[in-house]
Amino acid sequence: MSQQAQIDALEHLLIAVLKKSPMTLPTESIFESAHGSIFGSDGPPGTTEKTEAASYLQHLKLKLS
Repeated sequence: MSQQAQIDALEHLLIAVLKKSPMTLPTESIFESAHGSIFGSDGPPGTTEKTEAASYLQHLKLKLS
C-alpha cells in the first residue's frame, strides 16, 4: 500500500468522523490545535513543508463547511 493511499484514507476517515460525530466536537479548537502542532516541534521539518501542511489543513477545514 502506498503512503499516498494511507494519507487519502486517513483524510476521508477524519472528515467522516468530524461530520458524523454524535457529539458536537469543537472543530475550531481541533483545527487550531492541529495548526499549532504543524508549526511546533512535532510538525514537518522546514518552513516550506510547514506552510504546505498548514495550507492543506485549511483546505480540510473548508471541506467541513
